[in-house]
Parts: sequence; C-alpha cells; structure tokens
Amino acid sequence: MKTVVFHLQAKTCEKDISKLKEEILSYNIRIEEKELSEVKEEKDGILAITDQFSDVDYAKEHNIAVIFYETPGTNRSVSGVDMVVQGFEELNVEYLQLIYMRHHGLPWIIAKTDRICIRESVEGDLTAFRKLYQEEGMLDYLPNPEFEGEEGRENFRHYIRSMYRFYNYGIWTVLERKSGAIIGRVGIENGEYQGQSVLELGYLIGKDWRRQGFAREAVSMTERFAAEVLQADSLHAFIHPQNESSIAFIKAIGYEKLELPGEDGVLVWQKNLQKGRI
Repeated sequence: MKTVVFHLQAKTCEKDISKLKEEILSYNIRIEEKELSEVKEEKDGILAITDQFSDVDYAKEHNIAVIFYETPGTNRSVSGVDMVVQGFEELNVEYLQLIYMRHHGLPWIIAKTDRICIRESVEGDLTAFRKLYQEEGMLDYLPNPEFEGEEGRENFRHYIRSMYRFYNYGIWTVLERKSGAIIGRVGIENGEYQGQSVLELGYLIGKDWRRQGFAREAVSMTERFAAEVLQADSLHAFIHPQNESSIAFIKAIGYEKLELPGEDGVLVWQKNLQKGRI
C-alpha cells in the first residue's frame, strides 16, 4: 500500500479522520484527496476511503481496495467494497494494510523470530502441505485435511478466502527463515468445549524439523497473537489420549489438563494467556 485516497463529501468524523491521516503520513504512505479516477499513481498500490458511489464503480473496474464510509441517513446500499464503516475511530494504519492485503490476496505476516516466519497460507503452499501430511504417522491422530486433487485445492482456496477474511485468524504457515522452507503449520481455530465456544490451538511440524525448538517457538508466537491481537484469555488444545508426544509437549509449555474430556474422548488442555500480564 503506497497511497491512501480520501474522497469524502460528508463533513463528519473530521477529528478521527485527521488523526488517521497523521498516522498514515508517519508511515511514509502518500495521501491524495480527490476523486479516485483523478489519481495518477499505480492502481495496485492504492487504498481508497470514500463515500462516493462513483469511486466504488471505478474501483471495481480497476481492482482497487475500498473502504466505504456510510454516512448517517444513507438509504442506498453499497456492494463490492472491502469494508463499510460508519466511523473512523477504530481504523489505524495496520488495519488499512490488512484490508489492502486481503483485497489483493497477499498473506498477512503474523510473527517473525530469528529462525521462523509465521504467515497466512497461500495457495502455493499446498504442495508442501500435501507432503507434510503424507509423512509416516502424521495422520494417526489428526483429521485428514483432504487437500488432494482439484477438490482439495478448491477447499484450500475457500479456507483462505473465508477463514482469514472473516476471523483474522486460522491455521497459518510456518517457514524456516534461513532456507525459506515450509516446515509446518500453526494457528488458531474455532473449537467447542462443554457447549462453549473456545479458541483452539493447532500445530504441526514436519519430521525433519522436530526436536529443534521450532514447535515451541511457533506456538509461543501464536499464544502471543491470541493474547495481544485477539485479547483472548486462554487457548485450548484437543489431543488424542494415545498421542503421547503431543501430550508431553503441551504439558511442557504450560497447558493444564481439564477434568472433563472433549468430544469422542479427546483430552482437553488449557492455558491462561493473561496470567502474569499487566
């Protein structure tokens, strides 16, 4: 995202808009204040914030990301935009970047350490995932993700389009930074325990990358994301009672076993993410 175009006829929320513009400029992102069709910059580097339907039509024609400001009393509905807002107090540059990336199908970087990068998955990861799930013993205690064939590819595309866009979390890709290799998956899913919705931790590391601390590192960054970004109080892990290695791992990183099992007798573990935080 190189340029944010503001084209707002409504004279409301001016204080919040001014604050947002200051933050945008602090990131060395250009601001234009004109009709979208008059902007000369490369179209793929633009995010538009507008309350004009003519800008929406132009954006559709030129594949431009759009946030539409719905003014009070507006009777006409809008479609085909990336987001509709009724105010600007919740918007910041990080969220604008996320909307821009979602529009263009670019993966959001969740976290980086010296050794690994965790990012949203892309369709190009599918070949590596298929190899991971074909490793000996990998599906002994995991559900088959059904990534095979064209139907599997379409399922994967649907997951990327829907899960990340709707929830801003999901199961992500773990890469080893030095080699760029995909070494596993980690992330957060929607689970249920005793009739209550919970956030479920998921993790998977390929056999060549185990016992090197990569799983612990990836899970630690996932926990941090859940606590700081999602403001979650806890994460749950659902583990088959015969999966001894996973049980040993989850105990070692501070999860506590809950008294009641989950569906189909799986063991349920929980970690308080806010304990010790200020």
